Amino acid sequence: GYDLFEALRKLRLEIAKEEAMPPYIVFSDKTLIDMCIKCPSNEEEMLEVSGVGAGKAARYGEAFLDVIRGYLEI
Repeated sequence: GYDLFEALRKLRLEIAKEEAMPPYIVFSDKTLIDMCIKCPSNEEEMLEVSGVGAGKAARYGEAFLDVIRGYLEI
């Protein structure tokens, strides 16, 4: 899923700009790669992704899950 990785990177950059922080603070590349491998479909599965804790899952999880779900429907 290189296309999925790029879509997740784009979302991460948008969030980082909105919150005035570096993108790696939102999620690292390693975390985005793990999302691409595991393709979580809900918050419980998102918590199994390396680098995703309860706080980040609550704050950013749904937006990233929406991108993953959209990619899987292609």
